[in-house]
Amino acid sequence: MSEIDNGKAPMSPEEQKIYQARQKHRAIILAGLLFFMVILFYFITIVKISGGS
Repeated sequence: MSEIDNGKAPMSPEEQKIYQARQKHRAIILAGLLFFMVILFYFITIVKISGGS
């Protein structure tokens, strides 16, 4: 189990907003990348099934 680091001060409201904004931005980028991979695999499958080289 992980232990809570009591040596660090809690984040201020401004720091917490910045941290959450970064998390949201990272999640959006990862979702876009995942969507791109799904579309890529779909098209590769269609090309292979249709007999393309």
